[in-house]
Amino acid sequence: MEGAVKMEGAVKMDGAVIIDGGMDLKQEGFLKGLRVLYVEDEIIVRLSLCRFLRRRFKEVVEAGNGKDGLELYKALRPDIVITDIEMPVMHGIEMIEKITAMDKNGPIIIVTTGYDDDKHKSDKACANLLKPLDHELLVEVILRCINGRGR
Repeated sequence: MEGAVKMEGAVKMDGAVIIDGGMDLKQEGFLKGLRVLYVEDEIIVRLSLCRFLRRRFKEVVEAGNGKDGLELYKALRPDIVITDIEMPVMHGIEMIEKITAMDKNGPIIIVTTGYDDDKHKSDKACANLLKPLDHELLVEVILRCINGRGR
């Protein structure tokens, strides 16, 4: 890379410092100011992604179903919601409908397993992703969603 200076865990190129994973330090700092709500009923999946998210975001709050996710949303008003669809107690689509009724601009990302049909998507979400999830792709999508919603 011409014009690039390698640093431990990062490369400085054309004035931007790119950290491992492809983000520059300005983006990394922006993420550190955000609160994320992650709603997922599968505990292993939830713990794994939460561990990744907690290294990058100010605060990560988790819920095991849509009802708890909705209550946490009302109480905390997170900057972004990442949610599964097929969950007990309250379906993810129902939770999304209730959140967007309160806050039309609340960025929501759907992450679901193997369902690539309209029943498992919402036009109210800024992105619909399939598991297994590429964590770095998720971060890129979060940045696009936040920037696209004016937050």
